[in-house]
Amino acid sequence: MRAAVQVVFFDLFETLVTEIGPDWPDRTPAQRLGIDDEIFRRVRRTCHQKRMTRRVDFRDILARACNTAGVEVTRGKRALIEDIYAQRLREKALPFERVSESVLQALHQIKSLGIRLGVISNCSVEEVMAWPTCQLMPIFDDVVFSYEVGYMKPDPEIYRLACRRLGITPDQAMFVGDGGSDELRGASAVGMRAYAARWFVNKWPQSIQHKADAGTAGFTTLDNLDALVLTIEKLRI
Repeated sequence: MRAAVQVVFFDLFETLVTEIGPDWPDRTPAQRLGIDDEIFRRVRRTCHQKRMTRRVDFRDILARACNTAGVEVTRGKRALIEDIYAQRLREKALPFERVSESVLQALHQIKSLGIRLGVISNCSVEEVMAWPTCQLMPIFDDVVFSYEVGYMKPDPEIYRLACRRLGITPDQAMFVGDGGSDELRGASAVGMRAYAARWFVNKWPQSIQHKADAGTAGFTTLDNLDALVLTIEKLRI
């Protein structure tokens, strides 16, 4: 008989908070720097794993994109990079300032069942700078940020590390996420029960929903937070 769930781990972005909304930036950093969008995207792709698993300064990525595009990083360009970085911090703080009340209520319900809560998130350092000020922070028993631990989903070690930190085995854990970074497959592969969070995804524009659909195929979907709580009530016994 499979062990009862003792801990529920959540993905962070598009599971506990959402970045998809009216404040989504209209202009990319590349446009502001006066370089080609594709060059900027290529530099970001090249640096992605390093940014997710180390404390990498986003300003260095912007400077590297300029150098790759053959644009000299003058004093004026450096000032612009500082402004873009400050804007990024403001934008990344917004999701933490407007946590859904329904998410907070569901988390408190789950805690009232005697279940502990954790976060396993792929993120760079600047993306979660506002976490300590967020209403979510005191609710969680532990948080694993990829840039701090050197592993990123779906690497099995990040899930195992999260379990070790809370003194459980993976078969005692449930993982809930929107499916990005192949996170559900990664959680399932180490023995966690993996479920697809759809309460934000279902509100996305159709043009980007297909990305989540690919990452959640084959996994049980939870379309709303009531379904999440009901599922956990069953799995804790």
